[in-house]
Amino acid sequence: MGETLHNDAIYVAVGQDVRESKSTLSWTLKNLHVKKLCLLHVHLPLSLTTSSSGLNESEINAIQESELKTSYDSLHKYRDICTNKGVKEEDVDISVISGYSVGEGIVELIYRNNIKKLVMGAAADPHYSREMSITSRKAEYVSQHAPHCCKMWFICKGKLIKTKEGSFDLGNPSYSFSELYGSAQKPSKGRRRDDEHETESPKAHPGRIILETEVSPKKVRKESDKTRNSGSSEADSSPRPPQDFICPINLEIMRDPHVAADGFTYEAEQIRTWLQRGNKTSPITGARLSHHNLTPNYTLRSLINDWLQKHPN
Repeated sequence: MGETLHNDAIYVAVGQDVRESKSTLSWTLKNLHVKKLCLLHVHLPLSLTTSSSGLNESEINAIQESELKTSYDSLHKYRDICTNKGVKEEDVDISVISGYSVGEGIVELIYRNNIKKLVMGAAADPHYSREMSITSRKAEYVSQHAPHCCKMWFICKGKLIKTKEGSFDLGNPSYSFSELYGSAQKPSKGRRRDDEHETESPKAHPGRIILETEVSPKKVRKESDKTRNSGSSEADSSPRPPQDFICPINLEIMRDPHVAADGFTYEAEQIRTWLQRGNKTSPITGARLSHHNLTPNYTLRSLINDWLQKHPN
């Protein structure tokens, strides 16, 4: 029998080639008793410039639009597979993101949509069994950088090869990022990109297609000032976040940590403001920055989110 997942939505990462991802979707529909499903796709636009391709701007735009249409045509085919298996059309959403590698895009959508259950394809050696090692780079990236609260199933050629349980429990609440993963100031393995121009993230609507192009830091309220009130015994007893979770600029717990060229991690909004004011040096070392690109520190963000789940006040 399939696994009962209550009424939580299940997200399935699919590629443009329906032949490659159909088995992953079919496994999901057969084994997880789907009531609400979202097809998750990372669109990879062709890298074309007027100088390298010899095409003009309008011709390049036409090619890019054609590629995007092909992706949506594939997503509609996936949706037809779901409806043919008994899932109502209004219970099948489509979420698309571009501007990232596949692994980064999937992780970004996990954070953005607060995904708790994800199914994705993963290459492996020819012997299929549970808890095999994953050889797919994108699957391994997602496994390492997704938040701990997201349960994941990795499928190879229609067979389950690995499961990663979702959990908020990381053991001792006094853990530090440097103890678990080394220095928090080391850059993540994701590719660098300039995130200075960002747009608001659209909210998901049932049965609709959501196109998400760039990620923007989530609007979250700052921690309660109660923890700063030395006269409150409740505040005095509140656990302090690990030092690695604190932004070196504003000394607040980070919600969207990014690594700068100096190798240190900062709250994205704070380091961007620093750079936009014309500063060309590291806020910590004072050394000149080699570039202004920022890299999301997914692992640290996952740890911070887990800590905040256990310490909401």
